[in-house]
Amino acid sequence: MAIRVGILTSGGDCPGLNATIRGVAKALYNRMGDKVEIVGILNGYDGLINGNYREMSRDEFSGILTVGGTILGTKRTPFKKMRVVEDDKVDKVAAMKKNYRAAKLDCLLCLGGNGTHKTANLL
Repeated sequence: MAIRVGILTSGGDCPGLNATIRGVAKALYNRMGDKVEIVGILNGYDGLINGNYREMSRDEFSGILTVGGTILGTKRTPFKKMRVVEDDKVDKVAAMKKNYRAAKLDCLLCLGGNGTHKTANLL
């Protein structure tokens, strides 16, 4: 059974996001081979809140080292202003946990700054 690793980028774009994504993927594949699956969470925590994620293939990490931005997308919206698309009354942390489980993740790598890690701490 493969370990499923989720990766998300949150907050403003900054240099090195794609290089970090590539480096993490390369290290995971080199160390674990076919025993790892990487899941990209699209557009930061908004993607985790609303279940927007996709499994990624090894090929997707090739050629992104010098590409600006983030291949996963990001949002600068503060967590307290984010909304669950289907039902605005649903608790966002509960929605993130539900989608984490739905994606069958074993761990989640959150790339960003202080706000990103403050939100990660809610999980």
